[in-house]
Amino acid sequence: MYPINLDVAGKPCVVVGGGEVALRKIRGLLAAGAKVKVIAPEICAGVEELFRRGEISLTREKFLETMLGDELILIAATDSAAVNGQACEAAKARKILVNVVDAAGGNFNVPSTIRRGELLLTVSTGGQSPAFSKFVRQMLELELGENFAAGLKIISARRREVKRLLPNPKARQNFWQRILTQETWQLLKLGKLDELKALLEKAISRL
Repeated sequence: MYPINLDVAGKPCVVVGGGEVALRKIRGLLAAGAKVKVIAPEICAGVEELFRRGEISLTREKFLETMLGDELILIAATDSAAVNGQACEAAKARKILVNVVDAAGGNFNVPSTIRRGELLLTVSTGGQSPAFSKFVRQMLELELGENFAAGLKIISARRREVKRLLPNPKARQNFWQRILTQETWQLLKLGKLDELKALLEKAISRL
């Protein structure tokens, strides 16, 4: 598999299916800013709530190929292999990226994800073991608290200044290697963000 982070913000995406598995996929797309349409004759309470709040559009019917338009992604997440297969083939015919939940046939897999603000980590086993992907994700979640999102903001806020002071790419790379060390990792884990800011300010003042 070729890893890629896809920008779906504002892009139309469709989920075929309305159960709990589909709900997880819908929430993942919404978290990335996608415009989500759901196609399913029956939906769970969570999907109903998202529709009631106006966060998704809903076609409460059985899937038909004619329901597709210019979507970027289709996720087939029903409990019917036949319906999933039909949706998969319809999407491929229209050059729509398609993922079939817990089955082959699509052209991409959805990895386990960890979000900490703008920091996004993904874990994939290439479809060999979703359970192992989940296990690794859960272990990483224990390691990476919300402080890492704040840490990213601190680093990002000074990136342009460092680039101005160090126009040479190699010099910038060396600078960030000196900053982003095991010590920095521990400061983030312990939530010592003021110490991280002080460390960064001191290093920049020496440039």
